[in-house]
Amino acid sequence: MAVALFGGSFDPVHLGHLRIAEDIREYFNLERIIFVPAYLSPLKFSHSASAVDRLNMLTLAISDNPNFEISTYEIEKIGKSYSIDTVNFFKERLGYNPAFIVGTDAFLTLERWKEPKKLLNTANFIVVSRDKVNIKQVKEVVNKIDSNVKTYNNNVIDFSKTGVYLYFQRRIDISSTEIRDRIKKGLSIRYLVTREVADYIYKNNLYR
Repeated sequence: MAVALFGGSFDPVHLGHLRIAEDIREYFNLERIIFVPAYLSPLKFSHSASAVDRLNMLTLAISDNPNFEISTYEIEKIGKSYSIDTVNFFKERLGYNPAFIVGTDAFLTLERWKEPKKLLNTANFIVVSRDKVNIKQVKEVVNKIDSNVKTYNNNVIDFSKTGVYLYFQRRIDISSTEIRDRIKKGLSIRYLVTREVADYIYKNNLYR
């Protein structure tokens, strides 16, 4: 049984993150999903909540799921969080090519990531999409960076090799941006985040 890495800002973590992670775990028959919150994403200037607050919210959000865990690797490193460094760390720790969960929008910027060709040849990618047009674009990005890397539609990951696995998600229209905006406007975030995360946000006066 293998694991997949789920990196991101999680600013804040919401029910969409949790449901997607659980769906992917079941679909690919994974033992665990490891959430890897970024200290600072390379393509962002800053995050709205601190690394400590984002980590605390994530800890609260996954506390009742034994198949979810958190790695503080990127937060403890401090500085910008590069996926290639994280993948190399986990490859050495796990002993196989890790799987990295990423949304279509993020994957389409892969050319701007640090060492994209090396990244495609070090990790498996589970690209989450709701749009077949985006899937076509995903294949174009892969071919442009390294035409030898294969894309797959099946739910069996070969961890001895590397590839890009396409996953069509259920429609969940929740975003961290929307949640932050609703808080600024004094609107409810009930049913968008867990109760524990909502309580933490209000208690610590985040996103005001």
